[in-house]
Amino acid sequence: MRNFVSVLAFSVLGLLSACGGGGGGGTQGVGAFFQSAVYQAAQVKTYGNVEYSRRPNANGEQYTSDSRKAQEIGTDELTLTMNVWVPPNATGTTPMPLVVFIHGGGYNGGDKDEDYIVGDAVSYARSGFVTASINYRLTPDNTTSAERRQTAIVQGAEDAMDAIRYLKKNASTYHIDASRVAIVGTSAGGGLALAIAVEADTLGGTAPYPPYAGISSKVQAVVTTGATLIDQYTDNTGLLTYEAGDAPVLLFHANPTDSTTGATWSGNVLPTCAAINGGGGSCTPVAQANMTHTASMNLFDKWWGTIQPFLWTQLLLANV
Repeated sequence: MRNFVSVLAFSVLGLLSACGGGGGGGTQGVGAFFQSAVYQAAQVKTYGNVEYSRRPNANGEQYTSDSRKAQEIGTDELTLTMNVWVPPNATGTTPMPLVVFIHGGGYNGGDKDEDYIVGDAVSYARSGFVTASINYRLTPDNTTSAERRQTAIVQGAEDAMDAIRYLKKNASTYHIDASRVAIVGTSAGGGLALAIAVEADTLGGTAPYPPYAGISSKVQAVVTTGATLIDQYTDNTGLLTYEAGDAPVLLFHANPTDSTTGATWSGNVLPTCAAINGGGGSCTPVAQANMTHTASMNLFDKWWGTIQPFLWTQLLLANV
């Protein structure tokens, strides 16, 4: 795995051609130039390994990433970190929408510095979004019991919610428009994103990291791939209440069958969307190829044509 900074050297697709003006909630001009890459990677400012929370290490067996596993197992406390990328169009007078990326790994692996996550995050930052990739608590052997699996999911979601709260609290530092926030989650990260879509601030067993008390983790849009709200190892139905205020979801998934989880379009995807839509929310399923697991969420790849109108609508960018 390459260090996340190295990914910033990937090929340039365009030069700075425009900058957002004022007004429109601080995002005037956003829709006009988010259509294509406008910044060189080097123009995007990177904040690496930003601490956002500290949590007890349950039984000393948890860790926050593959790269930190050896150092963190056996410790009493875990420090949760993130990377943040700020494009030059985001300023004190022109804050920009935020997209938070959550990596996959079965709730027992993965890293915010993985190439695919960093590549996705930087692709959005090069097009004007403030972006972040986060680490969260990982639990080994989390499929050995339903209770252990559910705890791993709840703790991961708790950390992801705190990451969003941190970024909202520090919106002025990173020039974020905190009224326009989206999550992009992959695999297990998609499961966490879906949990936050439905139960931001209210997921059972979670509580804000004390500095963020009173700050909501609610977001305006959630995009996921390789995940549903039906987990094969535990029953999460008792944790979830579907309401009209839930964040709208764009749900990518293999049709008919996921190659990694075995989840199916009819048995997992459609029931997930039916539950969200039935509660007054919005879930739009998007079919990936059969026997895939995840689809690329990179802004420069083929699915951007589907993701873009969803974000434009939910982040209110179409007319600014």
